[in-house]
Amino acid sequence: MNRGITFAVAAGAALLMAGCGGGGNPSAPSLSTVASVNAASTAPSAAPSGGFKNFVVFGDSLSDDGAYTVAALSVYGTSVSFTGLPYAAGGQFTVNGAATGNWTQVLAQSLGLGLTPNLIGYSSGTATTYLTAGGLSATETFCPFNTAPAGSPQDCTDFAQGGSMVANPDGIGHSTGALTLPVTQQLQNYLTQFGSFNGSQLISVLAGNNDIFSALSAVQTAVGQGVAQATAVAQAQASVGVAADELAAVVHSIVSNGGRYVVVYTLPDSSLTPFGQSLTGGTTCNNQNPQTACYLLSNLVQVFNQRLLNDLQGQPVKMIDGFALLNQEIASPASFGFTNVTTPWCNLAAVNNTSLLCNVNTPATAYGASASNLGTWLFADGVHPTPAGYQVIANATLAELRSFGWVS
Repeated sequence: MNRGITFAVAAGAALLMAGCGGGGNPSAPSLSTVASVNAASTAPSAAPSGGFKNFVVFGDSLSDDGAYTVAALSVYGTSVSFTGLPYAAGGQFTVNGAATGNWTQVLAQSLGLGLTPNLIGYSSGTATTYLTAGGLSATETFCPFNTAPAGSPQDCTDFAQGGSMVANPDGIGHSTGALTLPVTQQLQNYLTQFGSFNGSQLISVLAGNNDIFSALSAVQTAVGQGVAQATAVAQAQASVGVAADELAAVVHSIVSNGGRYVVVYTLPDSSLTPFGQSLTGGTTCNNQNPQTACYLLSNLVQVFNQRLLNDLQGQPVKMIDGFALLNQEIASPASFGFTNVTTPWCNLAAVNNTSLLCNVNTPATAYGASASNLGTWLFADGVHPTPAGYQVIANATLAELRSFGWVS
């Protein structure tokens, strides 16, 4: 994003349009909230008999347990021994090699379940290489590291991939090798392999971040091409609204194919991340100022969240408020054990500007990061949490599952 561009955004009008859903109602619509969706939900109010047997994950880098480990192997493979997943040198979008990793793995362990990526691959030029339990292969291989005991449901059910958008296959990083299978394709891959969902599965859906980043970038491009700023912003708001509708359609399909315990997350406010705060060219950006790019970023997140909530009102799913959670962490870091919620822990210059290649041996020492304070920093890179940050998401999710009556 061009950090010199400023924006004036009518956030209230945008949220109103999101609430209308294109219906043309002359009166103000009733906007759904996380609380209203959960209150009206027809999802089960008790845990499945015998507890959850499987955890199925759809989404992007925030839920990716190692879909791009091949990329990390290509960088570190000759110097760091690979003994299986997770790969201590890289592969997850966090600080790899710490005691814990992505929130999905932490939550799975809390539920007594295993969880591994469904597909692990990366492209170089015209060829894609896939990681299998037996080594690298040119053949697409699903469930390469299923670790479930014989007779148990397969645990290779993390379909999330870094850079993935909701329905657009050309996700963030796709042009440089990332698979970025969209969530719509992730769902299709699940159905192709497993047929349907069942009542002993916990299913999570967290996506849309990359649709928002793409829309934000599109505003800059459009304005640079002479499109009126107001028009470019309206187009971006409309595109994220469509992405929210597409994600809601994915959720509906999960339910119609047998999913009973489905949790859907509102997106965190990316304007509060180091990336969002850098959009004015420095290290801080006022997301309450309509003239700033971080204000637009925050607005796009809110448009997406509102549209998604409206779409899921009255549906048999439960919402978890990722937006509120990050706001709380930034406003009151000490209550979560954080001393730094502004600076990436990783030395981004040494890891190709991505936490995918960051590990415990690559701290940003110039900014005070070290192995000893890893547990008190929120961000690994510009947008992804450290393991401590992911632990907060796992803890919050587990608490919500208890409040739903889904776990004891």
